Amino acid sequence: MQPLIGLLSFLFLCANILLCGVAIHLLALIAKLMNRSQAWQRKTCDKCYRLWVVMCSVWFRYVLGMNWQLDDGLKQQPERWHLLVANHQSWVDVFVVLLQVQGRTPPPRIFMKDTLFWLPLVGSATKLMNFPQVKRYSKAKLTKRPELAQKDRRTTVEACKPLMDAPSSIMTFAEGTRFSRKKHAQQDSPYQHLLRPKAGGLWMVLQAMPRRFQEITDFNVVYPDKVPSFWDLLCGRVQNAYVITRQVSIPTEFQCMTEQTDKQAFYCWVNAYWQMKDRAMETDLQYCSKLEIKRNGPINEGNSLQN
Repeated sequence: MQPLIGLLSFLFLCANILLCGVAIHLLALIAKLMNRSQAWQRKTCDKCYRLWVVMCSVWFRYVLGMNWQLDDGLKQQPERWHLLVANHQSWVDVFVVLLQVQGRTPPPRIFMKDTLFWLPLVGSATKLMNFPQVKRYSKAKLTKRPELAQKDRRTTVEACKPLMDAPSSIMTFAEGTRFSRKKHAQQDSPYQHLLRPKAGGLWMVLQAMPRRFQEITDFNVVYPDKVPSFWDLLCGRVQNAYVITRQVSIPTEFQCMTEQTDKQAFYCWVNAYWQMKDRAMETDLQYCSKLEIKRNGPINEGNSLQN
């Protein structure tokens, strides 16, 4: 039955995207025809975004029977700006993190490549919701044309401007790609459980949104058994997923980046943060594996996890 369940889940997710995407476009049209403010449009579109996450949560929990262990210690702070950073092993991570922050932070925006704008409904809906859509250049192209780096920075600043006016969340997977042992070896990564972080991406976020972030909300997403695929998610096979959150203070000098900010010092700080995250991953993996062994018993130690 699992292939049939996977197909039904896929059709449900498509219908959910279609419903919320159409609603967002209609709300944007109403806002324009009735001369509503940008704040009104944002609030109503955010409600559609939250509804999409809730519907996904209902399907995963009550139809597929998945009961992920979310960190109950993450405070509800919807009136603050949040920089959310998570490790990345699977596309399942996106749904796990979205369910973790639901109701606790403003609905998170993710940096999207401008080519994704052409995705039916998704591209234009995320544009209406002020998801930053930026162009990325390869290292080879930047070497040939260094001026493109400045253009990319200006584009990022412009894309983030709408998020400066009201509390917002930016979510990023700082590794830039999904973790695999092959990629880990190719990078010669010095970390045990993580790829090398893309410090330049964090630099650009902090530069584009000065004085909005005092700390990073760090997520370790842990799968004690094996890293699931998106198909595993659709088939309801992702029973064991844990989230452990931590708050990492951003040094004052990096909360408002300028061209004069010492980039090398920033990269050193990011590497130190990533080393701490890697050590925590090892601890969290051991902790969650123990919880799996005594899953039906009380949870009395370590981080507070929501059943």
